[in-house]
Amino acid sequence: MLMRLKIILLVFVLGAFTCFSQELVQDKTASKITFTIKNFGFNVPGNFNQFIASSNFSASNLKGSFLNVKIGVSSIFTDSEARDKHLLEVDYFNIKKYPNIVFESIAIEKITSAKYLLKGFITIKGIKKRVETILNVTTSKSTVTILTDFSLNRRDFGVGGSSFLLSKEVNIKMKYVGNKN
Repeated sequence: MLMRLKIILLVFVLGAFTCFSQELVQDKTASKITFTIKNFGFNVPGNFNQFIASSNFSASNLKGSFLNVKIGVSSIFTDSEARDKHLLEVDYFNIKKYPNIVFESIAIEKITSAKYLLKGFITIKGIKKRVETILNVTTSKSTVTILTDFSLNRRDFGVGGSSFLLSKEVNIKMKYVGNKN
């Protein structure tokens, strides 16, 4: 009887731990990465149509929480086929050598019950830089939604050369929706 109780308790504990540590599954239709940059003084919007995010978020276990993103640069879309093609060339993203942009989180820290500080590294064109951004997080029984926006200096990553017509700052927004298993 005692042995059976131990086995039941072990199954319960391991089951709870497994559920607690499961990764979220990206909702690819609801998740989006967009950006804007000034070109000739006008805001040019764009987005990346293909990216994979792996994540786990638990407000009660931030040490076990993470958000990692891999963006397929070839999926860039700015509503101009000629511009999109040019952005893939050596002076911009150099897709033949660097097909992906990668973000790797190293920590998530609580600010308020719905705001968190995400710390990590972003790698663009082989150049790795530390970034921090605020996450706005909402959770439901079945999903976790994470919103963030931040700016990067494109010149820090050798994107676009020293063009004076193109702003140095790129504003990036991400909406990530992860489904709980």
